Amino acid sequence: MEQAALPRVIGVCIPLSPIEITMGRPPVLFIHGAFSNGGHFAPWVDRFSRAGFDCHAPSLPGHGPSDDRALATVTIADYLAALEREVAKLSELPILVGHSMGGLLAQQLAARRRCRALVCVASAPPWMLPAQPRALPYFLPMLPAILAGRPVHPPEATLRALVLHHLPEDEQRALLPTFGAESGQAYRAMIFGTAPLPGPPFRGPVLCLSGRDDRVIPNRTSAAIAKLHGARHEIFTQGHWLIAASLAEQVAGAALRWLDDSLDRAQAA
Repeated sequence: MEQAALPRVIGVCIPLSPIEITMGRPPVLFIHGAFSNGGHFAPWVDRFSRAGFDCHAPSLPGHGPSDDRALATVTIADYLAALEREVAKLSELPILVGHSMGGLLAQQLAARRRCRALVCVASAPPWMLPAQPRALPYFLPMLPAILAGRPVHPPEATLRALVLHHLPEDEQRALLPTFGAESGQAYRAMIFGTAPLPGPPFRGPVLCLSGRDDRVIPNRTSAAIAKLHGARHEIFTQGHWLIAASLAEQVAGAALRWLDDSLDRAQAA
């Protein structure tokens, strides 16, 4: 699948006036999910940058642009190693914001104490991810590539039915060309639960955001992730693509309000 161009979103992307900058805020590392790339976090980078955060939204190896040759060999451990290198470039430990598979990677980084706070958005769990019955007709055609560890190419019908179904039609049409392939090895590790946390769960500030109509992550899985981390859990009426531009005010706004409160309490302690 050829990907449409997406805006570059690494670093502070939007010029900030002195009034908009809040001193002493940690950097934010955004981690995208399967079939995705760093550009999909552009609406969140916009909002977080304007709130004074130094934002970083790299694409995982083999993503942005999608590269089948790289995805044929890359594993979820390679993704984690790449993110460790991103964290090492920062001046201080970041806030981690992960969507879907990126939420799983964020939990893994956090378990290594590689963050100040953790935000999981429609996150995959660090255990087996069960497929919902209504998702099976769309998931099963991809299963041979997943089991064989080959690059997985999601059909448009799958993306529409499972990922984007809650979004306006014009937004779906704009997003569809921006998705790419995924590593079969990484996706297999995610759904079969072979990418557990490398240590005890992070016990710092954690927020979980999920969609009641998510057709990828079951509601009970989202609730279990929040329970694992002792996290605040906010549930929206929408589906899996909670990072959509049309939802940024609602969902990214909720994350920013929570972070403001968490950082204020941390400074007061």
